[in-house]
Amino acid sequence: MAKITMNSLPAELTAEELAELEAAEGMPVTFDEDCPEMTDEMLMQFRRMDKVAIRISPGNMKKVKALGSDYPRILSHLLDLALNDAEMVKKCL
Repeated sequence: MAKITMNSLPAELTAEELAELEAAEGMPVTFDEDCPEMTDEMLMQFRRMDKVAIRISPGNMKKVKALGSDYPRILSHLLDLALNDAEMVKKCL
């Protein structure tokens, strides 16, 4: 079951949409043949994904590989820094 908190919703939702979501929050989950309740065995098949694939231009890939064999760690650190810099994120939107 996916879980979304009210804090993670986009700001563009209308008052009507918010009211619908708040009403749905209190409704019970109904399982059926299309959406059965998952067993512990089924849940064990899920794995947390720690990796994602991104596209990097050939020119930038050449630059980052020139930093050495530890370039994946360096790219990860660059991404962390950029995502924690509000101005940098605004430039990318």
